[in-house]
Amino acid sequence: MVGLYFCVSVVNNLALGFKISIPLHIVFRSGGLIANMMCGYFVANKRYPVKQVVAVVMVSAGVVIATLASVSGNETDISDKVVYGVHESVIGIALLTIGVALAAMLGLYQEATYRIFGKHWKEGLFYNHALALPMFLLFRSDIASQARALSQSRPVSLDALPWIGPWLGSCLRVATVPSLWISLGANVLSQLVCVSGVHRMTSMSSSLTLNVVLNLRKLVSLVISVLLFKNPLTPGTLLGCILVFLGTFAYSQTSPRQSTDTPLLAAAAAELSDRANVAAACSSSVRASTAKQRQAVMRGPRLDEST
Repeated sequence: MVGLYFCVSVVNNLALGFKISIPLHIVFRSGGLIANMMCGYFVANKRYPVKQVVAVVMVSAGVVIATLASVSGNETDISDKVVYGVHESVIGIALLTIGVALAAMLGLYQEATYRIFGKHWKEGLFYNHALALPMFLLFRSDIASQARALSQSRPVSLDALPWIGPWLGSCLRVATVPSLWISLGANVLSQLVCVSGVHRMTSMSSSLTLNVVLNLRKLVSLVISVLLFKNPLTPGTLLGCILVFLGTFAYSQTSPRQSTDTPLLAAAAAELSDRANVAAACSSSVRASTAKQRQAVMRGPRLDEST
């Protein structure tokens, strides 16, 4: 699980270095819902009702349409500013495809892990990130260069921050911090909240349901950008919103028990249960024999004194 998480993070970040725009990145990540269903069907032998398949297609199509419409509705055209090479674009799209497939496998693996070993989402959240940290030493030079770039950003006085300035002393108010480090700290805090919610929901629902909620979150982000940043509300964005909400409603009307579980997971769970029962029986027998030996040792001196 840790290896899959590390590979997904690295592949998605590497794709941005191969001339892949952020909107195209979001569109490909929206395909994770269909990828999760395909992996569940072909790899885990899951079976989904027609209503769920139609709902998944509607949600995915809605997010893609809304994203493309929001990009085309902007006044600045990204494609006019930068000419992307075909070779770099192909590599970037290939990396995004691999990342989507690995993310789908990671979701199914997490679902199986929580089902077999218990729904300990806090433990999974900790070990996924703690054990993956040493792996990022492979990219230590790139991380160091990015840290230097953050440190060279425009400095901001701590007194100018409304949520920090009033609580600081007079000596700290004159201190300055690079602005990008403040943005990084805010991003880390928001990611902590989001990732904790994702892991908690993974322990409570299926991987497919989690992907539906994540796609709905992408649409909410687009709607917030329209409301707060005055981005144009195009007909495509409105159509995408309608498709996503209808697809989400249709998916919510399907029973969570309708998609049959994989026999591989059932067999693995049964095997682990049998092993656990055998281990418990062996442990109880060992404890019983140990208790008998202790009783025999304690009775020995008493018999000698009586004789």
